[in-house]
Amino acid sequence: MRGLTTCLLTFEVLDKSSIAGCVNQANRMQLGARRLAYYTSCFTDNYQAVCTGKKNEDVRFLAGLVQLVKLHNVVTSMLEIYVNQLLHGLTQDRISRIKKLLVGKGATIASGSMTNQTLAYAIVAAVSYSLGARMSINTKLAKISAAAVTIVSYYGYVQESADAANRLRARNPRYYYALYVEKLEMLYFIVEPVISRNALRFSPPSSDRDIADVIMRMIR
Repeated sequence: MRGLTTCLLTFEVLDKSSIAGCVNQANRMQLGARRLAYYTSCFTDNYQAVCTGKKNEDVRFLAGLVQLVKLHNVVTSMLEIYVNQLLHGLTQDRISRIKKLLVGKGATIASGSMTNQTLAYAIVAAVSYSLGARMSINTKLAKISAAAVTIVSYYGYVQESADAANRLRARNPRYYYALYVEKLEMLYFIVEPVISRNALRFSPPSSDRDIADVIMRMIR
């Protein structure tokens, strides 16, 4: 809360990036306050389903944080699952055509023949090192990892996480349940800015060109 107060007191002298940070902080605290308000439903018989849903989201969020600590790179894991779904079941000829299309669009992909898995690794590496992905994702990871957070800020992250997971479940159930199995669906909001660059992200692309376009939107 102190950080938000400082933002408000010095708002006139902040640069645009600092102002955006303050706005994000205020929005997250609002989300946290909203989520805490939901818990009052636990004392009302008519809203036990809401209360149970929120408790389950809390448990899944904590499970996601455990994975964040256990996995070498949780972002890479989530991106690999997404890319593997894009390339699943493709023939070697199609993999070669997609690789050629990617190189033609400016992607840095190693030369030589590739399997689905090796192309997936190459794509994930390219996405991970893209400037846009690193800036947005690393910022969120750093903030989540911060130890000193208020209860309102913490539940703001939980609510942001739950909102993103629910959007994903409605729009791309296959990817959602793949993340769910790995206890990662509540961390989807970290990679959502990258995944959501794709106009075709909610329906599987069918042609090689469509797949290449989806991948390039993630890389750029």
